Amino acid sequence: MFIIFGWRVVAFTVGRGVFHCPACGGDREYRRRQGRNFFTLFFLPVIPLTKAGGEFVECDTCRGRWNLGVLDVPTTAQLSLMPAMLLRTAIAQVLRSGDYTHPGARARAVAVVRQAGDTGYDEGALNADLGRPFDEIRVEMARASSALAPEARESILRAAAEIALADGPLSVSEEETLTAVGADLALTQVQIVGVVSMARQSSGH
Repeated sequence: MFIIFGWRVVAFTVGRGVFHCPACGGDREYRRRQGRNFFTLFFLPVIPLTKAGGEFVECDTCRGRWNLGVLDVPTTAQLSLMPAMLLRTAIAQVLRSGDYTHPGARARAVAVVRQAGDTGYDEGALNADLGRPFDEIRVEMARASSALAPEARESILRAAAEIALADGPLSVSEEETLTAVGADLALTQVQIVGVVSMARQSSGH
């Protein structure tokens, strides 16, 4: 009797989700997979050995395989929510640098985020945003802002500036925060100054 043995790579699913498939050109479900070497007996995998290569992403529709970097590309759903998400992070930073208890500023902040598409945003969500670590918010903004056009990013900064002006003229701290927010939104210094100036004019401060 002959014993047939050898080695074979078997891929296992280690995660699932939705991504923007480069081949399909749209949002698709994917499997995050990891290869592993197996000792085979009569062509059947029997004993797991070492991992084979790194993890990869496989599209459930076209079966195309991609490296994990493809997951950094926003999906259509994520892009639709991005303006509201960036507004939330920008507003939280600006409010914390001024009087975050001011009723007018808080009411306007909630209204602006709702108008941007986050219809469930309320005082509780605003308080949660205000409690998030400052560094975490800045990293999130810098990562997401590149997906939006400059005009959209300027609009977000202007909305944040107008909320900061709801309780009166900008303080030094608020101006510094608006400058930092503008930089995180990948705006130039000229753009930042221009946007804040327009917000001042419209508010009368």
